[in-house]
Amino acid sequence: MTSNGRTAEFATARRRSFQESGCESVQDILNIAATAEAFAVTALGGALESAADGTLALSEEAIQSLQAARAAEQAHYEFLIDNGAEPLTTTFTIPDEALLTDPATFLTTLITLEEAFIAAYIAAAQQFVAQGEDKLARVALQIGAVEAEHRAGVRFFAIEAGVIEGVPNDVAFEQALYGSVSEAAAALEELGFIDGEGTEVEYPGPGEIDMELVRNREP
Repeated sequence: MTSNGRTAEFATARRRSFQESGCESVQDILNIAATAEAFAVTALGGALESAADGTLALSEEAIQSLQAARAAEQAHYEFLIDNGAEPLTTTFTIPDEALLTDPATFLTTLITLEEAFIAAYIAAAQQFVAQGEDKLARVALQIGAVEAEHRAGVRFFAIEAGVIEGVPNDVAFEQALYGSVSEAAAALEELGFIDGEGTEVEYPGPGEIDMELVRNREP
């Protein structure tokens, strides 16, 4: 599919996903979530490759944490696919090469993305509850909790590297940034990771995914 074709499909899904009732369809939520998880797996694969070849200077502990985070994102993706999700695209763009070469750019961007993922799953849980999808609401909370762990972990390494100040666990309540999951999808697109200017990367990205690094691989 061409870049313009992916843009049109993504935009169509976002428009369709918010109905007159104020509820997004379960299918569209699953599709958008799967797209985001595919992106996370792919982006982390690229970062880990850059760290391995010395292009992105990260500590060994940070690398190990990111490897585990990538495995968790892959588990999320597999759950969504097993439950009928169809990713809107599995081709992504790296809008700024500094993301794979500059630790400060990488870490601060990753914190922003984790906050977006947390907020997306908060919105998903609300939508699932409204539609009586209790199991999916529970899983959305389970995934969102793991994304919050990732945020705290990335903040720890960013603080350790002198990139940001404060403490890793710096919030009493996670931010509910979006009223719908489609808003989170739009944010990912606006950041340039879908049909943006830059290098195209395909899911799942480079390198093996070691699923043994995480437990509870099914909800």
